[in-house]
Amino acid sequence: MINRDNKRLQKQAERDRRVEKIHQAHPELAAIDRRLRLTGIRLVQGAIGRLTAEELESLNRERQELTAARKDLLKRLPVDPSLFEVQWDCPRCEDRGWIDFGVKCPCLIQEEIDEAFAQSGLTGDMKNQTFETFSLAWYEQQEHLHPGLAGRMRTALERCRDFTAAIIAGNGKGNLLFYGTVGTGKTHLSSAIANRLLEAGKTVIYRTISQIMNSIMEAKFDFQNNGRQPEVLAALRSADLVIIDDLGTEKRTDFVVTELFELVNDRQRMGKPMVISMNIELGEMANFYNHRLADRLIMQSYCIRFEGKSVRQLMKATGLSGGF
Repeated sequence: MINRDNKRLQKQAERDRRVEKIHQAHPELAAIDRRLRLTGIRLVQGAIGRLTAEELESLNRERQELTAARKDLLKRLPVDPSLFEVQWDCPRCEDRGWIDFGVKCPCLIQEEIDEAFAQSGLTGDMKNQTFETFSLAWYEQQEHLHPGLAGRMRTALERCRDFTAAIIAGNGKGNLLFYGTVGTGKTHLSSAIANRLLEAGKTVIYRTISQIMNSIMEAKFDFQNNGRQPEVLAALRSADLVIIDDLGTEKRTDFVVTELFELVNDRQRMGKPMVISMNIELGEMANFYNHRLADRLIMQSYCIRFEGKSVRQLMKATGLSGGF
């Protein structure tokens, strides 16, 4: 876990170094800032009763004049005023991790989730997969083989946008269930949803079904995990969105079926949505698990079928890449 105090000190030191360089380049500005700093110190003394009313009035007048002179000078100098401010990674909490007493900032919550899981949910390519980079042209090329495919994928794209917007607005409900052919866009749209939510400060867990089950098993049965059980299990149930990839590829056991059912059930009870992606057809799901789990997943989800040729293969054939 990042040491927040050290991080804040580093950010402040970076600001101080920037200001020092600016002052070296512009001595007049440095002189004004120095006088403002000394005036501020004197005003603090006045606040504890060490100055007369006349002295305080004079200092306040001096500070106003210096502030106006500084503002006027900055307009004439090629200096960005924001360089004098600390450039926090998270302006909301100024890298403290807390936005109020006892209230964690989303950046700290996401950091804790990432710490609880062994690896990041989104890999390099997936971080660049957005709604804007999801091209319908690949589906339009296949219209002669799959009439209406481009229109169906356009509808799927808009459905994913609406699903994401609802979560950001705090109205997310239900799940998305992606199923069908490998390489036809399921991963791209899943990543696009995740990236948009992360930009909005929401918490996202993106894992394959095997990774999720391994994490649950470790949390429940590995007693050498330094108390990670509450963090892992709570994160899976409370994150704004959980994305499960490759459903149906894991080794199926009673433990997997039970834990997956409980996870789906718990998130539904808490009003927390999920995105589930699989390469099998809906009708095959009961054969992989059981009718109870299959019905629960299907009935709680808006199901989107992905079909056609693999976009990955089409892109490879044209010498392009896109991480579908």
